[in-house]
Amino acid sequence: MVLSASSLPLRLARTLLSRPFTWQAVEEALVDARGGPDPGLTRLVTVLLLRLRALRTRARSRAALHELVDYLDNSRRVERLFGEVGPELAELPPPTMLPLPGAPKRWQVPAITTVAQLADWLRVQPDELLALACRWRQDREHRDDRLQHYHRRWLPRRGGPPRLLEAPKARLKAVQRRILTGILNAAPPHRAAHGFVRGRGVGTFAAAHVGAACVLRLDVADFFASVRGARVRGVFLAMGYPIDVAELLACLCTTRTPDRVCHRGLHDFGTVGAVLATRLRARHLPQGAPTSPALANLVAFHLDARLTGLARRFGARYSRYADDLLFSGVGAFVRGANRLAVYVAAVLLQEGFAAAHRKTRRMPQGVAQHAAGLVLNVHGAVPRRERERLEAVLVNCVRHGPASQNRVGRVDFEAHLRGRIAHVEHHHAPHAARLWRWFDRIVWE
Repeated sequence: MVLSASSLPLRLARTLLSRPFTWQAVEEALVDARGGPDPGLTRLVTVLLLRLRALRTRARSRAALHELVDYLDNSRRVERLFGEVGPELAELPPPTMLPLPGAPKRWQVPAITTVAQLADWLRVQPDELLALACRWRQDREHRDDRLQHYHRRWLPRRGGPPRLLEAPKARLKAVQRRILTGILNAAPPHRAAHGFVRGRGVGTFAAAHVGAACVLRLDVADFFASVRGARVRGVFLAMGYPIDVAELLACLCTTRTPDRVCHRGLHDFGTVGAVLATRLRARHLPQGAPTSPALANLVAFHLDARLTGLARRFGARYSRYADDLLFSGVGAFVRGANRLAVYVAAVLLQEGFAAAHRKTRRMPQGVAQHAAGLVLNVHGAVPRRERERLEAVLVNCVRHGPASQNRVGRVDFEAHLRGRIAHVEHHHAPHAARLWRWFDRIVWE
């Protein structure tokens, strides 16, 4: 038989997955592939429609490409109809944009249906596009850091394994920024998401919970590393991109961490380090890429919807800032907060995440209700101890010079202090005025 996974089955599967699951669309693709009509195609159309719908309903919106290729390659009916066609195959219909019904149909994303169009839109050559996507090699196989597309650095964390910062190099970063501004920004996140969303931030995240009788805070363990490449590809498929284009976009926005990097940073942290290393070795969202926050919010859309409904059942409010989950309420919520924490952990597991249980906090009104670096008891404010510590740094900068306070060697210590004062000013303007007066007295070398 002439058919193989490198000829008609693969081409036909890609075409079928990029078109609506209708009789006319499937029949047109088969007639074009066959080079003309045939009585046997009628029965094949019916079988393929049933097969496509069966594959599509397995907890995903579209059938997996490899499953459909395997079916076409092993189908006797396909062999009888196409086995004699030989290598001279008719050109199949070009793939089209096919966004999922509902909100994705209204997203104004650019129409890109082929790899060549994607390379042109990203302003790179096709060979460079495949190299940036790492389709031709595995990251973990190369020990030379010059062959990697990311700078990787471990950041220590108190009471747990370090955090891995994976910053893309200049060329890949430029491509990711174009994907962010041209594609991802057209898809709005859930209204409960406040992190990395234009017009929202720490203030809006905490505003709904100020003055609550009880606040429940949970943390998602390894938030970015938990988002697998398959889920990122699903986001682009939902936007309507054909399987080839969606796969390349997902590869451009995800990475695999080399084994030697995982071993260097996590070999002393036992089971917890082994779990994180497993997540990092698989294709995941890199913490440090410009596309990762937006993709994480879109992947977590269903999680946010479920947790919003769960909070409503408990008479509570819900919001999320990156990996911080916040619930608050009165009455029934105060009595059932511990039970809600168990349900939230179960929902996180079902959605592919995990709760960092040691960071779960139930905070009644009688204690300081901390969330996202703010105290929520009366109004969202920077904690007094942090404000006083910042003021002490500024006073010492005036008396002993800024170099004496730049203990971690920040490149732009002046900008760092400006940002910290601006953060205080956003939530506590009277104290920030005193901080600015001290800042203006610093003599910068």
